[in-house]
Amino acid sequence: MSSSYTTVSISFLVSKRPYIAWIAAAVFYLYQYMLRVSPGMMIEDIRSSFSIRAEEFATLGSIYLIFYSLLQIPLGILIDKFGVKKILSLSIVFCVIGSFIASIAPNFLVMQFSRAVIGAGSAAAFIVSLKIVADNFSPGKRGFLMGTTLTLGTVGALFSGQIVVMLLQEFHWRYIWQFASVLGIGILFLSLIFIPARQEKVYKNISNVKHSKNVLLEIVQVMKDKNVILYSVLALGLYTPLAAVADLWGGAFISTKFGFSMGCSTQLNMMLYLGLAIGSILLPWFFERNSLLNAGIRWSVFIILIAFAIVLYGPKISIFSLTALLIIIGVFCGSEMICFTAALRYANENNSGEIIGVVNTLNMLGGALLQQLIGYLLDMNWDGVVDQSGLRVYSLQDFIFSLSALMIVIFCCWLISLVLDKRQ
Repeated sequence: MSSSYTTVSISFLVSKRPYIAWIAAAVFYLYQYMLRVSPGMMIEDIRSSFSIRAEEFATLGSIYLIFYSLLQIPLGILIDKFGVKKILSLSIVFCVIGSFIASIAPNFLVMQFSRAVIGAGSAAAFIVSLKIVADNFSPGKRGFLMGTTLTLGTVGALFSGQIVVMLLQEFHWRYIWQFASVLGIGILFLSLIFIPARQEKVYKNISNVKHSKNVLLEIVQVMKDKNVILYSVLALGLYTPLAAVADLWGGAFISTKFGFSMGCSTQLNMMLYLGLAIGSILLPWFFERNSLLNAGIRWSVFIILIAFAIVLYGPKISIFSLTALLIIIGVFCGSEMICFTAALRYANENNSGEIIGVVNTLNMLGGALLQQLIGYLLDMNWDGVVDQSGLRVYSLQDFIFSLSALMIVIFCCWLISLVLDKRQ
């Protein structure tokens, strides 16, 4: 009886290996999301510690995203070659080291270096999760699982934002980075324990991947596919409100326009992630189930455009109305996952990893450039006002002028979405 029970248990665990691997990767994705958004929560503390301008502060976000995006395609290849467990473990180590460097950074240059290390370490989290989903689950389940992955990340951003705000009231910002490095060590041990040593063989057997000898040529072929590039650009339009507002400038903008304290503004800014946590599960599931991928993308970009225009250009509104608008924007940003699902319709068993890497690279790289552009525009339009510490103070008009670049990007993506085939 005991032997039979053990055999059934082992068979059950073997059958669930893809789910176990996906959960492990998703937990790391949650952790790296916390690291990604933390500078936005610490904007006043970091600027004060290093006496930096808006353009310089923006590099903490853009450097992270640049290293994150440029490693997407190489990591897709390395994951296929060395397996999930090795790459994921090494990535967590990078995040731990980067967090510790941030906690002891003696100057801003070292702080920037720490963001590069964290960005490089975080790069594998999302692509590992999506690769597991793409290779091990049927198309009908992909949208839901990809959306769930993103939801776990946004939950991490949502709760970490609130936790960081509370911790900053009691501790120096450097101690928070030390805590993050300790947390990363715990996640590393969990990954080593719960991802089987032979897990990487599962993907190779299931997907029956036959690698091309000329990987570079294969990537070039993927980038020549106009459909993949089209969905990459549209993913950027759905992602930019998160990259520019939720990750970096949202708290400062909300505080300046609506007059709330920085702590309250930061928590309001996190409502974008609350909406994203909802939308990234429901919208991909709904649109994929009803074969409305293209229509879903088109309507999502349009609704984001209208809602963000109200927040940016409209009059001051109540905290309830602002919360509702931010949640709505976040919900429809969840349609970013539809772009991955739609692009994967043009994949074969040999290039799904490359397609995921290309879409995510162009998406994140565009977000990095936009973050830096907004910081540059803030400094360019700055009217010379400084606070008691000598730091630059940016007016509401500075923020409206700078964030208008985001509106232009979203509007252009909506125009592009109109060329999508209305038929599925």
